[in-house]
Amino acid sequence: MASFFSAISSAKNLNNQSLHSIDIIQDKKGFIWLATANGLIRHDSESSITFNSNNKDWPLPFNWINDIDLIDNDKLLIATETHQLWLFDTNTGTATALATDVDSSSIYQALEHQGMYYFNVSNKLYKLNPLLQETQLIANNGEIDNLQHTQKHLYISKSDGVFKVVDDTLELVEAGNITAMSATGTILLIAKGNELISLSDNQEKKRILVNNAITSLTPSHDRVSLFTTDVKGQISQYKLNNLAEIAHNYPNIVSTFVKKLFHDNTGVLWILSNRGVKKITQSIAKNTPKIFDVRFNAIALAVYQNNLVLGSYGAGLNSLSELNKFLPKGINNKFSNSAKIITDLYSDGDSLYIATFDGLWQFNSASQTLERVNFPSNNLLLLSMKHKDGALYLATNANGVIKFDIASQRVEYHIQGETLSSPEVIDSLALADNKLWVATSTGINIVDTNDKSVTKINSFGENKVIALLEYKGKVFVSTKGDGFFIFNLQGELLSHFAKNITFGYMSLINDEIWISGRPGLYRLNPDTYQLNLVANTEQFTFAKKPVLMDNKIYASHYGGVIEVPLSIEDKMHTKTFISKTIVSGKAKLLCDVIDIDSPNDIVTFELASLDFRPGQGKQFKYQINGGYWNDINGSQLTLTGLSSGAYHIEIMGTNSLGQWNDYKAYADINVSYPWYWHPNSQIFYAIISISLIILTLWLLYLRSRSIRNIHKTLNDELSSQSQAASVIRRKLIKIQTLIAPDSESLSTAESISNEKEIPYVQSLIRECLDELSTQNSHAAPSSLSGSSLTVALPYLADYFHRQFHVLVTLHLDVEDQDVRYALQSAIYRIVYEAILAAINCDNGGVFEVRVNVSNGKIWLKITSNEQSFTQFNSKINFEMAMYYIRQVANKFNATFHTYDNQKHGSEIILSIPLRKIS
Repeated sequence: MASFFSAISSAKNLNNQSLHSIDIIQDKKGFIWLATANGLIRHDSESSITFNSNNKDWPLPFNWINDIDLIDNDKLLIATETHQLWLFDTNTGTATALATDVDSSSIYQALEHQGMYYFNVSNKLYKLNPLLQETQLIANNGEIDNLQHTQKHLYISKSDGVFKVVDDTLELVEAGNITAMSATGTILLIAKGNELISLSDNQEKKRILVNNAITSLTPSHDRVSLFTTDVKGQISQYKLNNLAEIAHNYPNIVSTFVKKLFHDNTGVLWILSNRGVKKITQSIAKNTPKIFDVRFNAIALAVYQNNLVLGSYGAGLNSLSELNKFLPKGINNKFSNSAKIITDLYSDGDSLYIATFDGLWQFNSASQTLERVNFPSNNLLLLSMKHKDGALYLATNANGVIKFDIASQRVEYHIQGETLSSPEVIDSLALADNKLWVATSTGINIVDTNDKSVTKINSFGENKVIALLEYKGKVFVSTKGDGFFIFNLQGELLSHFAKNITFGYMSLINDEIWISGRPGLYRLNPDTYQLNLVANTEQFTFAKKPVLMDNKIYASHYGGVIEVPLSIEDKMHTKTFISKTIVSGKAKLLCDVIDIDSPNDIVTFELASLDFRPGQGKQFKYQINGGYWNDINGSQLTLTGLSSGAYHIEIMGTNSLGQWNDYKAYADINVSYPWYWHPNSQIFYAIISISLIILTLWLLYLRSRSIRNIHKTLNDELSSQSQAASVIRRKLIKIQTLIAPDSESLSTAESISNEKEIPYVQSLIRECLDELSTQNSHAAPSSLSGSSLTVALPYLADYFHRQFHVLVTLHLDVEDQDVRYALQSAIYRIVYEAILAAINCDNGGVFEVRVNVSNGKIWLKITSNEQSFTQFNSKINFEMAMYYIRQVANKFNATFHTYDNQKHGSEIILSIPLRKIS
């Protein structure tokens, strides 16, 4: 008998704390909240958080919760058994007590209506004004069973009927024994025995009779319909506007006491009963149980003359329905015992080809005969069969691949098992250019059927290849535990996905690949590689390839055959959220901007895709600052070692069918910079660096200008001296010519031939003497000019006094014969250049020069009464005196220092070894 199979399951990851759940709601984000006797539970389809007195991260002063109501989109109004009324923030996990002026600590139900909080305590109905903190008693005349509200009105149900609260009084709107009540929008829903009643805010009432008494009811999430359960466990759906019954695919439940019925935004019906929390989903697939009396209930399928044929793994050929027996009676008796183990089927006109443990067999509908196909050695164990261009490719268990031509009924070739990487062939795929792909127990071989050469593909995991399929120049490969591989026709790997999923055989149907999974039935878009699980098929284990008949997909599992519509509902985009964030051990709900102090901090995101339908495990991936998408192992993302800066993280998740959601989760992390590398510090460093570069360039410019001035001075001096020397030289040459016309006359020392030239020669000699005298009279005493140091220095002091009116005091404690002449000349020139430089800079009028010999060195000390020598250590601004002093110091291995003394003066100290240092 066919049936729509199950969609009943226990709520995943909800522990025993939720066994006795009392109330359930779903917030605007999509989280499920459960009120229990052990606290408030938030469920995200992957994990749950229980808020109670034992929760260290989000403690509550109470445990037992009687009722919850969603207000302001992100707050819950909580009625407790022991601590009256509270307001709970779903974003932060904190609760705030509401001041209620009532005697009892137990509040059984509470809701918000038009800005007021209504709650019932010990058969009394109260109203709390949250702004004024005032509590008002509305009714105290009887036990209140239920409290509901529409947009305009507030209703209560009691043992004798439903009442509307009007001006703080109760007005009866429906008398009788009320078994369930709910509300949505402007409509109140009432269950009374075998009646279902709707009452609108404009007091329009509709009612219908139902077969069994209703035990619970709830509006659908889209507020278009409502669901009910009755005393027999039957689930019914009705239109909200006219109460017309709607066909649905929700299964019935075991008859039990239902506390609450709830329909969420993913189409799941939640049943809160004395059996715990159950989830019910619709099934689009119809299951037909089919179990043969065999050890291994695998079933191969084929569509043969518009009938579905079943090939069992030990019971021969069968039909799906006992009412549609198109196969001849006793057909299976014609099989050998081994041939009753059928591995594959292929339909070709009147013929049905059957791959068995005893070779290839053929059933002909025209002649109603079943026989073994006649070709040599047709008794091999066949594992699968493929059709291509009028030929069957038979995969054998231990003898390679056989190509059988249907038209000629003969074998065209046989690829022997010893030529392959393994003689066990699981599947084969014939392609163009005489290429045959062969899936063996050790991998894939590409065989050239012309020369029988074999190429092995090495890009594989550890598990077996199960099936091969070609689509638009790509080969799709399903494996047993390694997911899906996609290759080009040359055997190069293009993609690998759905890892750790076990797949079976597959079929290309309407440009989609339908794949048998273990468990689940999958659909793969071969263009986008989007893999989707068919809803509610995850409870079955499939093996053989699916087939298409009458716009329906049929797939066999180890307990029968399911039927799925070829056209399936549109994709459901559920929301992906960061359910919880843990920053260096400190937890908080959801996620906002995260500020951490160092790269050593650890940030952990617990992720949730808020799809509560059963299905395959959720997958997640993330990207940072728009980079590459990275897969996440499980539902937890941990980040650490982030360098200083800002990070924007995007997270995607799949729904229960394996489809990627469009709704992403986001997080922002700011990692603090060290104090020395803060952006403000970086700006400061940049300014300092630029300033130093500019200063360096400026100093280099000044240095180069100083050097140019020195070069110009030297060139001017050389030029002036060379001009004077040139004039004297020309006159002397003229004299030489007059005295000795040629070299021979010089050698013989002949007299001047013409006495008339004597006055002219004398005139030239006087001019040379005058020129030398003029130069000497204008030249400063810048060198010893043959004198000794002790003679020349007093003359230099007198020269400075006469020429510049400065006082130079000498203290000479040195003997000329103790100091070589070159050193005397250098010392003299240093004194001259240093004092002259100070005078030219208008620094100093009193100088003191000390020269003495001590410890094998001659010491020179020049003192000024001004800061004349403070700049002589500068590497940037220096002039001729500085240049000359450094040259002398380098030449004679001297040490050179300048000092500022305390009496507002400066001095130069130079020590020169008397003995030459090689």
